[in-house]
Amino acid sequence: MSRIINPTQSLYFPSKRDWWIVGLIWLGIIVSVVGGLVPLVVGEASWPEMAVMVSLVLGMDALMLWVLYGTGYTVTPDRLFIRCGPVGFPVTLNGIKSINPTRSPWSSPACSLDRLKIVYGVSHQTVLISPADKSGFLSAIVQQCPTLVMLHDRVMKKTNSSSTDLDLTIQDHVTV
Repeated sequence: MSRIINPTQSLYFPSKRDWWIVGLIWLGIIVSVVGGLVPLVVGEASWPEMAVMVSLVLGMDALMLWVLYGTGYTVTPDRLFIRCGPVGFPVTLNGIKSINPTRSPWSSPACSLDRLKIVYGVSHQTVLISPADKSGFLSAIVQQCPTLVMLHDRVMKKTNSSSTDLDLTIQDHVTV
């Protein structure tokens, strides 16, 4: 679904979440609660010990949920802002070289293996993301950055901003 985007508008795209990743995180939360708190109650721990353990368990569980439900991507007129729980960083839209689909399992700010590999910057850095609405995300990127063009399920840099020719010297057809 393609939307017309106001050039001054910011659009938020939440991360797609694979059921098994959601299940693993919730299983980790249950195990941490049972494994961390039940022995305190059964073992008759002191109040200070219980307070420390409850704080640690709840803090770690809150962090896992923040990462699971707080991972998303905001497209602004000049940047893509990637957020994964408490961590966030910007990618300049003009610095994007290519965006390609991938199923790479490498660690990334993504809650699904249905991912997009973004190559950006002069040193061709990469980041893997997983917007739930991939086509809407790609459309938003291309509408905000005239030096990029979309071809089916990928985005590539034009050789120059006035041409529709693509810079195919970038490894844009290789998906990991």
